Amino acid sequence: MAADAAAVTEVIAAVESSLYGPSTFSQTDLVGEWAELDVGRDTHVVRDGDRIVAYAMLREWGGSWRAEGYVHPDAVGRGIGTMIVARLEADVARRGGGRLRHGVLEADQAGRQLFQSLGYRPARVFREMRIELEAPPPAAEWPPGLHVTPFDPARDAAAFHAAYEDAFADHWDHVARDLASWSRINLETGRFDAALCCVLRAGDEIAAGTICAGDTFGGGWVHILFTRRAWRRRGVGAGLLRDAFARLWARGERSVGLGVDTANATGAFALYERAGMEPAMGWVVYEKHLTGRA
Repeated sequence: MAADAAAVTEVIAAVESSLYGPSTFSQTDLVGEWAELDVGRDTHVVRDGDRIVAYAMLREWGGSWRAEGYVHPDAVGRGIGTMIVARLEADVARRGGGRLRHGVLEADQAGRQLFQSLGYRPARVFREMRIELEAPPPAAEWPPGLHVTPFDPARDAAAFHAAYEDAFADHWDHVARDLASWSRINLETGRFDAALCCVLRAGDEIAAGTICAGDTFGGGWVHILFTRRAWRRRGVGAGLLRDAFARLWARGERSVGLGVDTANATGAFALYERAGMEPAMGWVVYEKHLTGRA
């Protein structure tokens, strides 16, 4: 499958471009996503002769399974999407799963109609938010009693991970990861740079933090941004955003993005809008309980 990375990237970029304008999705972005998968088991392609015209991925996520699928615009209307969904459902059933959640680009009306016709229901909407920085961002401001310290993975990884899990425990569909698996996808990648992270402390306790990366999805990317409950509603989130913008600006990034659950109970979507970020694209998560399973 690794040999197909360039062709798979082209399919995804073509779909995004057909719906949202020029795509910034790169092969490096794809390889980063594959780091969370067993690529030989969890990914599929559809070929028309030697050409890859569709791609799908599947991963287990707690008590459910998550999938994504893309059909090249040139190959739409040939039943490929229906075939992919059937294959993914069979994979989930064979592996003992009872529920499948599938992300569909929000602007893909044909794709959304397909899932509704196959018995899926919309469960959530996620959006990519983005800002184009035109000048150095203003310095972050922190509530009294909080201060930033450098992120040293050897020293801070366990405490940072614990704080992150605590902050996200009440988020929709959150599945806790152990430190080893969390570190593998967040700290042990070629894009990780401790200088693009923020650790905000109250005394010695981690209250909030971010992990950002450059050269990801067409610019700077905020992979993780969290504030633990005791420090919410005090302007910490706005400070974390400003800090992230400033770090990425200093790295030479002018376009900064992140992903957000639009129904996030903490008000994250509104926070990002107030910071000047705008939706760039979106995904509707459709879900289905497979026949005979809870």
